[in-house]
Amino acid sequence: MFLNELHKQKVLFAVADASALVLAAWCALAIHDPSDAMRNTLESNAAELTLVSLALLACCILIFRWLDLYRMRGGGMAELLAICRANLFGTLLAITVAFLLHLDLSRITTLLVYPLAVVSVLVFRAALRWSIRHLYASRDVCVPLVIVGLNRVGRYICDQVLDEISHYEVLGFLDDNCDAASYRGLPMLGPPSALRQLVREDPSLEVVIALPEAGASTQAELVALCEELRIRWSIVPWLFGSMASGLRLDMIGAIPLVGPRGSNIEGLNYALKRAVDLVVATALLVALSPLMALAAAAIAITSGLPIFYRQTRVGLHGRRFEMLKFRTMKPTAADDVHREFVRQWIVSGQDAARRQGNGAPVFKLAADDRITPIGRWLRRFSIDELPQLLNVIRGEMSLIGPRPALPYEVEHYEPRHHRRLEALPGVTGLWQVSGRNHLSFEDMVRLDVQYLENWSLANDLKILALTMPELVRGGGL
Repeated sequence: MFLNELHKQKVLFAVADASALVLAAWCALAIHDPSDAMRNTLESNAAELTLVSLALLACCILIFRWLDLYRMRGGGMAELLAICRANLFGTLLAITVAFLLHLDLSRITTLLVYPLAVVSVLVFRAALRWSIRHLYASRDVCVPLVIVGLNRVGRYICDQVLDEISHYEVLGFLDDNCDAASYRGLPMLGPPSALRQLVREDPSLEVVIALPEAGASTQAELVALCEELRIRWSIVPWLFGSMASGLRLDMIGAIPLVGPRGSNIEGLNYALKRAVDLVVATALLVALSPLMALAAAAIAITSGLPIFYRQTRVGLHGRRFEMLKFRTMKPTAADDVHREFVRQWIVSGQDAARRQGNGAPVFKLAADDRITPIGRWLRRFSIDELPQLLNVIRGEMSLIGPRPALPYEVEHYEPRHHRRLEALPGVTGLWQVSGRNHLSFEDMVRLDVQYLENWSLANDLKILALTMPELVRGGGL
């Protein structure tokens, strides 16, 4: 019920945003439309412009979703800034479409759309938020909730319910073995047996049993008590505590299956991601071929052959492949120093840029004296990475994914680290746009697993967009 209610709220906010954008565009035209040029255009090409307007509106809603505005529904400065950015992108998109279609749209009208869109979206969202909260405050809709277990899991559930716009009203906690008197102002209501008194006071009561570490018999007794009292109940399974990445629920017919969360890049999602990789990588390879030819010539002239550096990497499900890069080091450079760096990075738990106790920096390729002068320039703008587009086309890599692992790196992996090998490695990824050289190995694995579990095409496009500024600044990949 909780998750379904959140999904419905997101749909309502999307409808409110779309309505606000339509109103803003209409108001801008009503305020300033010289010689009724746009109205005349609408009358003469009504069907075509209606389709274009609907497509543009859909793109704006996707931009709102891309900027996480359907996760931020509670107001505040973060939501305001996201709305300003989303409407800026939407306005620029509208200007581009108008230019391509040769629409006679006044510049003043275009400039009016942006502030009107920001204000209208804020007003519509505030009105919808007030309406939802007013609805949830009704005695017929509000559901009293009691959490059994004032522990880490119980507190987390409480935080999630309180921090969302929810129809649940948390009354407090029940627990046999807890010394805490309250949490976030919510009282300890007594032992689980106090449910009998609570349900007499409010028959619509619901219960969340948050005791994953309790024995099966204890959980069964609590469920039996809820069934006896005809209380609607939910339970956190005992598996929750043993799965660091969380659980997922699948249904085969009427049989529920609970298991660890896995990669979302499978089935049709994998086919979609692979199709996008092929199209985009091929287009980039054609567009950047002159630059790659210049880089190859510069390497051959300044440091001789070979032009490419081939390095064995570990890809999907542990399969090895040769990753291509433009050679940026001297041909005789050994990898002993890097092997030691990787070992320290994984074993020590420090970030990749942290200094050792003696003040010497941990080994970093960018500062390595084995790099050639032209290689340093190629690395600065990530031109040395461009041959990996061939790996993408061959199906060995993806444009977005976990950082490609080295064989001697995998030797130090613990079992949980192998989860990052459940997808094709990427030319760039979430690790790249999250502070690559300032991440510990555990942080990198966490980001990789987070990417796999929450994959979507919109997230891939977002990561690509965040990667571009790094390249322009010369931050490298």
